[in-house]
Formats: sequence, C-alpha cells, structure tokens
Amino acid sequence: MKATVRRWCLGLVTLGAFIVWANLPVAGQVGAKSGEWTTYGGDLANTRYAPLDQINPGNFSKLEIAWRFKTENLGPRPEFNLESTPLMAKGVVYSVGGTRRAVVALDAATGELLWVHKEFEGPRGEAAPRQLSGRGLSYWTDGREERILYVTPGYQLIALNAKTGQRIPNFGKDGIVDLKLEDDQQMDLVTGEVGLHAAPVIAGDTIIVGAAHMSGSAPPKGMKNEKGYVRGFDVKTGKRLWIFHTIPQ
Repeated sequence: MKATVRRWCLGLVTLGAFIVWANLPVAGQVGAKSGEWTTYGGDLANTRYAPLDQINPGNFSKLEIAWRFKTENLGPRPEFNLESTPLMAKGVVYSVGGTRRAVVALDAATGELLWVHKEFEGPRGEAAPRQLSGRGLSYWTDGREERILYVTPGYQLIALNAKTGQRIPNFGKDGIVDLKLEDDQQMDLVTGEVGLHAAPVIAGDTIIVGAAHMSGSAPPKGMKNEKGYVRGFDVKTGKRLWIFHTIPQ
C-alpha cells in the first residue's frame, strides 16, 4: 500500500513538473549580435542565426554580387573544395582559403584585401592527413586587442594580430604552438597522422582544439595510429591548460 502511494505521489509530481515546463514561454534564438559573425556557428551555441531584417522575402530576388574574392592563388595549386565559413568583426571579413590554408582579411564593404598570412610547412604540410583550407578560423578580443587563431594543415596553432596579420610573438613560440607536442603521446613531428580541419573554439580566454585523422577510411591493421585528444590553451600565452583523453589511458 505504501509503495502504491509513493508511486502515485511520484507520478503526480512528474505530471506537475511537465505542466510547468510546457507552459514556460518559448525563448527566441539569440544568435550573432550586431550583425557580426565572430565564431564558426554564429555563437557558442552554434545557432547559425542572425537577427537581421534588411534581407527579406520581398527583396531577396534583387540581391546582386557586390564583390568577389578568388582564393586560387593562395597556394601552389587551385583548391577544389573550399569549405570555409568566413567571420566578420568590426567591418572586416576573415577567412581561410587555398591549398596552403592561408588567412585573409578583407574589407567587408568593398572586398579589398587588407592582409594575407600563410605558413610554408614543407614536408610536414604535404604529409598532413587534413589538407586544403579547412572549415574556418577563430576570432578573439578582450575589447582592446584582437586576435585571429587557426590550425594549419601540419597541425600547428597560429595566433595572428587581427589588424596586421602578423604572428603574436608572445604566444607559444613566436606565435606558434606545435600541436604535435604536449599531447601526452609520442609522434613524429613530420609524418605523425593527426591534424584538424575544423575551426578552434574559443570560450572566454580558452582555445579548445580537437584532432582528426585521414577522412573516409580506417587505418590499416598494425599501423600506429595517433590518438585524437582534446586540449585547452590560454588564448594570450598559448600555454596548455588541460587535456581530455578520448581514449582512456
């Protein structure tokens, strides 16, 4: 009898909680603010939503191309699979492009090239499992300083001055953090099969970087396969803050 009463009370509480939840007001999407797009998904919730109303069903058919920027010369050969999501902050568009995964800054109104940055990684970049321009980059600001961060095909984290495109000298080693180091495993710095196609995620002052391997296939039996860990780095210094072992040790 007591068990029956307890079950009845539990059911009543659950029903009451459901009724309260069902009557809560539905919150609208927040999305990107002020017309800017400062992270890959628009915001850290990846809503991909911009609350802008200048473009609507009434004028959509009248849109025209204002400018065009070609990425075919941002590497030794034209790229066949451009997947980057550009960012826009303070009137500047930032994007990766080309087979060398160069970073460009463009005037959002005119398309004028403001600066370009690219790393020449040699055999390390040529052996990378994740090549081409990748899916994007990251933007960070503390209200005074602005930085652009991205991962090269050779799996190096680069911090750039968003205004000049120059590497930040006090970040890592002359603006570079070698992601094949401090990874709690040993690997060849040139041929180690680990990389990243995605844009880093920045939460507060922490850069979160994952890992990826060759796409579309499983490694052959007996092959030493680098583990894909997730790490957090200080956005100002490049110091590793934490690591998550996706493969338990």
